[in-house]
Amino acid sequence: MLRLDKGTKTGTMATMHAFLRRHHNDMDPHETVIHGPSISNQIERWWKELHERMERYFKDGLHWLKDQGHYDPHKDSDRYLMTFIMVPLIQKELDIFRETVWNSHRIRAQRDTALPDGIPDHIYNFPEKYGLEECGMCYIILCLINELAIESGVLSIPDDFLTLEFREECERIIPDNDTIKPDEWKDAYVYLKQNFTRSG
Repeated sequence: MLRLDKGTKTGTMATMHAFLRRHHNDMDPHETVIHGPSISNQIERWWKELHERMERYFKDGLHWLKDQGHYDPHKDSDRYLMTFIMVPLIQKELDIFRETVWNSHRIRAQRDTALPDGIPDHIYNFPEKYGLEECGMCYIILCLINELAIESGVLSIPDDFLTLEFREECERIIPDNDTIKPDEWKDAYVYLKQNFTRSG
């Protein structure tokens, strides 16, 4: 089952989920998606945790860069430079958050639910200890995943968010943008912008 709100991106997820479920005979694929608010508020809690631990920090830095005249959100070049700096950094921070906070926190027992309590990573790796069984990926055949990728059009989406020329110029100035630390990103952006303007 997949529970989704009625957001703009959820139609694609619902279609993909129903597509993958169509070969199962346990229920109608269209009934495997439920639209409505999350009754367990897990995603709301995830966003709250993420905001408190990470988002506020980066937003404050972005406001500082804007106030100091280093970043103009209306200029494409500034947004692309920021993207070059921030996408790898935020992805790395999200991965750390997922591994060290979210998948390691303890889910408390809930009254009147059939959900397991415990640590998500442990539940996933040892489902039998929670009265569960592994029954997911072994049923999804690789050819179905490939067919879904073709049908959904995700393969036509560019792998990169920057043009090759723009990325090459950024990498000439900062060759290892994936090593930028959270306390270095503002200086890295200013350095990149100053040098990119001079050379480009």
